[in-house]
Amino acid sequence: MHQIVFVVASDIVESMQIDENPTDSFPCMSTREFHRDARAQLYSLVTGEFLDEAIQMELLDRVFTDDGPYIYRMADPLKVALARLEEDQVEDLSKLWMQCDEIERLNLDESDLHDFMYQLIHYCQVAVNDDLCVCIYSDD
Repeated sequence: MHQIVFVVASDIVESMQIDENPTDSFPCMSTREFHRDARAQLYSLVTGEFLDEAIQMELLDRVFTDDGPYIYRMADPLKVALARLEEDQVEDLSKLWMQCDEIERLNLDESDLHDFMYQLIHYCQVAVNDDLCVCIYSDD
């Protein structure tokens, strides 16, 4: 499962072609081992939504073929909530996230969570400040 987070204007997402790789054109970060279910647990902690609602905060935006790739767009309320997090909140959230089932199974260090969270938050801040979308490119 290969997933990439990138920041882009919504009209550009609409015009992307199946053979376009976001890493060639946009600021990108790998989701690494933080798969969709693991990210949903973070989203739930940040927004206070139930997990089944939090997982829906990555909205399917583009389907290139039935077998992928796919582009998901982060829901605006989540993007804004992540962008507004303060450093002390990130520390507290990472400790809570570390205790979630999906993260425990990944056997990660807290520093891995911090790195991922700070990078994701930065992307959300850029997107909010420049009126852009945060998207997730998935090849499955």
